[in-house]
Amino acid sequence: MFKSIKIGDRIIGKNQPTFVVAEIGLNHNGSLDLAKKLVNEAKNCGADAVKFQKRDLKSIYKIDIYHDPNKDCQGTAHLVDIVKRFELSEKEFIEIKKYCDKLNIIFFCTPWDLNSVSFLKKLKVPIYKIASADLTNIPLIKAIIKEHKPIILSTGMAQESEVRYTVNLLNKYNATFALLHCVSAYPPAFKDINLNMIDVLKEKYDVPIGYSGHERGITIAICAVAKGSKIIEKHFTLDRSMEGPDHNISLTPEGFKKMVDRIRIVELALGNGKKTLVRGEMLYREILAKSLISLKPIKKGQLIASNMIGVKSPGKGLSPQLISKLIGKNSKRDIKQYDYFTHKDL
Repeated sequence: MFKSIKIGDRIIGKNQPTFVVAEIGLNHNGSLDLAKKLVNEAKNCGADAVKFQKRDLKSIYKIDIYHDPNKDCQGTAHLVDIVKRFELSEKEFIEIKKYCDKLNIIFFCTPWDLNSVSFLKKLKVPIYKIASADLTNIPLIKAIIKEHKPIILSTGMAQESEVRYTVNLLNKYNATFALLHCVSAYPPAFKDINLNMIDVLKEKYDVPIGYSGHERGITIAICAVAKGSKIIEKHFTLDRSMEGPDHNISLTPEGFKKMVDRIRIVELALGNGKKTLVRGEMLYREILAKSLISLKPIKKGQLIASNMIGVKSPGKGLSPQLISKLIGKNSKRDIKQYDYFTHKDL
């Protein structure tokens, strides 16, 4: 049975609107004021939720690397430095959560360690996000499962066997979850995005599937919705030139709003998959379609031959698809030249 996710009065699943997440992450740059501005802009852009990230660096890194990140690679040193400067305090997170509640936009967060899971429990978040980097972090995942809240799991930088292992674990504990296709490059090349993985995940796992995009622009996210993504997550900033690891691949409010608007258009255009004639088609069908007509007068009882039948517009009479059923019939009535044949003539 297909599992859906319920967050308050919002449902993520089949036949539901796409759940659009503005990933603020670290783009607040450690400023509570900027964080609130981002939340407010995300709400104005039509986002359903904003997502932050919560870390306790001492819990994440080896203690020697925490004290001296230069012992590891340059990338680690750079990231640890930024996170140390940009991480919000627990008091500030509480304030942001209250602000989101006031604006009626869903607040949730990615915990990167067990201490952060405990804090988010106190914050009463309605849903947890597990980052691609922690798809294999079984202790963290088990701790989140114990909170009995829905989970969104990104699958970037993971092998297919690793995704399958973690999905089996989530199913074992009857967790409610969604999977996001993701390519954890910043930004990825378009040729590497592999949107067809959305179809693969939909086929293999009976849960909502979404897309977390790190590419620039809005085209891929919109295409992901057309492929069936029920969640779209895109990084969000007020200024792409700001310091930080994600600003340069983030959408500004103008781009984010344009993306949301076009996602909603795509949803309308996708329809229900049932072939029906819309009102406009009915009008043009009658004007442009073809009918079977009599090319000459036909007497009642006379055998109808193929040379007596023509195919002409407008489409007010018998469909040309039924011509074989009409040929060889004895006419049930007197038919004038150029009259329409109707179902009564069959």
